[in-house]
Amino acid sequence: MEYMSTGSDSKEEIDLLLTDLNMSEVIDIMENLYPGGDLAVYEDSLITMCEEANQNEDREESLLFCEREVSFMSSVKYGTVEDLLAFANQVSNTAKQFKGCRQQESGILLNMITPKNGRYQIDSDVLLFPWKLTYRNIGSDFIPRGAFGKVYLAQDRETKKRMACKLVPVEQFKPSDVEIQACFRHENIAELYGAILWDETIHLFMEAGEGGSVMEKLESCGPMREFEIIWVTKHILKGLDFLHSKRIIHHDIKPSNIVFMSTKAVLVDFGLSVQMTGDIYYPKDLRGTEIYMSPEVILCRGHTTKADIYSMGATIIHMQTGIPPWVNRYPRSAYPSYLYIIHKQAPPLEDIAEDCSASMRELLEAALERNPNHRLSAADLLKHGALHPPPEEQPRCQSLDSALFERKRLLARKELQLPENITDSSLCTGSVEESDLLKRQRSLYIDLGALAGYFNIVRGPPALEYD
Repeated sequence: MEYMSTGSDSKEEIDLLLTDLNMSEVIDIMENLYPGGDLAVYEDSLITMCEEANQNEDREESLLFCEREVSFMSSVKYGTVEDLLAFANQVSNTAKQFKGCRQQESGILLNMITPKNGRYQIDSDVLLFPWKLTYRNIGSDFIPRGAFGKVYLAQDRETKKRMACKLVPVEQFKPSDVEIQACFRHENIAELYGAILWDETIHLFMEAGEGGSVMEKLESCGPMREFEIIWVTKHILKGLDFLHSKRIIHHDIKPSNIVFMSTKAVLVDFGLSVQMTGDIYYPKDLRGTEIYMSPEVILCRGHTTKADIYSMGATIIHMQTGIPPWVNRYPRSAYPSYLYIIHKQAPPLEDIAEDCSASMRELLEAALERNPNHRLSAADLLKHGALHPPPEEQPRCQSLDSALFERKRLLARKELQLPENITDSSLCTGSVEESDLLKRQRSLYIDLGALAGYFNIVRGPPALEYD
């Protein structure tokens, strides 16, 4: 027994011991030593053995995972959504290791982009251009900016496919920047084509919104008219209805995150989005842009997908007036933060535009309801009468390019109060500069038409309802 107390783990010695001892005698001795069946002496050694076994298993799994990660970081190639998420996690977890040591680009592509021999290089395979909007002369230096990156217009040199390319510094990149767009697809959510690491920057390629964002539209053309707001609202509510059906909260609905395509509006920037695992999401910090936040988000005591509905209501007010809610009554210069104001005074019904229709006001009151339990869902708002006006109230045009010309002509004549022939000649000479009135009343659907058709005439009768 003195030998057993040494704790030797030599297999040969143990086998020799077992051949010379009678096991029944060993059991009797153990029962005499531990009459209560207490084996606490062996617990530490058993736990140690289990830990060593688990560590060996984890080591084997980590080695396999490292091999997979190395394959992700060695080249640019097609992959699955799971591959893209694994690549994003690896980049996020090892961001510091990329400082000044990247020799070749690497990444995972889902579609639309074709790598060549494991490479996809700037200038040789894809060109990046500063973003220019067709309805706005903003100069060559303008680049729309996200929270942590710049957005460029990208064009594949071989296929001529045009895409949006968001550049995010690797140290600020998070897997959530790609997770939602990669896992969930909908016509009103910008489609993600892939992610590539060049040097120390992640390049996210996605569906291009060449019409710019709602914010850029408001800055260049002023407040939007109600039928334009209806068009945008219906598209975004469809996207939110899809996200909310998957228990996803976008957390940052605002004009700069709504982008115009040629025939639709889509949501972008899912860096703050989360997928709820329960009925209520309990955040560890504030998520979103404060001026569009709902009261329950500010409290940080738990919220649901209804928080996005409130933000959509605040966005509609911004589209109506050209100014975010609260700012008219509480200037930014005097109120650097609106959190307390929103907590005490929400909803901002006083900021609704004076010319807002009764039905649209009802929709806003439902969307901005302070109690989230009484707030309508995206699916319910889509059925609201404000988004389905009677046909006689909807604008009509047989040709988008002719409507553009007609609108400019009528507005210029109204402003100058001149005869038609003089007004037309002024427009032809180009001597009359665009006025604030013309800038303010320029039509969104006309701009979209110019983007969609580049002055191609739309054939067939106009639709009776909004798309």
